[in-house]
Amino acid sequence: MSNSRTEVVYQPSETTHWKNLFPSKTMLLGSHNLNEGEELVAKILYVEVQTIKSSSGKDDKVPVVNFENAPPMVLNITNARTISSLYGERYNDWKGKSIQLYVTMVRGFGTSQKVQGLRIRTVVPQTNEDVQQYVNNMRACTTLSDLQSAFTAIPKHLKTGLITEKDAMKNTIGNANV
Repeated sequence: MSNSRTEVVYQPSETTHWKNLFPSKTMLLGSHNLNEGEELVAKILYVEVQTIKSSSGKDDKVPVVNFENAPPMVLNITNARTISSLYGERYNDWKGKSIQLYVTMVRGFGTSQKVQGLRIRTVVPQTNEDVQQYVNNMRACTTLSDLQSAFTAIPKHLKTGLITEKDAMKNTIGNANV
């Protein structure tokens, strides 16, 4: 999928992909759930190992990401590494976090051919989470040590958006102690 226009969606789309003609093919999230140019922001409920039927009909135990707003997705190593780079190594810590999925051509699924597959952007998507409690906590600090503790307590994926506020408080506290 190469389209200069990207539209972020928060629910899988209804598409006319051929896989949607076969209910057994649509139980898991896949490239068939997005229209050209769409990227899905999905919120993780939990990750667990589940038994699914492989393409050969055998039962396979695979890691599966379950979402609040989308069907579950089989988690491959590439996507697991991307999520861990955003939210840490422990998959239990991914609960409640959002990822942004897009479709690209990948080599895989048991063939040497390139096929469409889902990948995860290496950025934390904007989800308009309320950060006011963290701002209030930082504004209540009277020492740099308190500010450091307050900033450390902010979830990793929200810190980038709060650095300006932290730096402003650092200057305020520093000037007050001069």
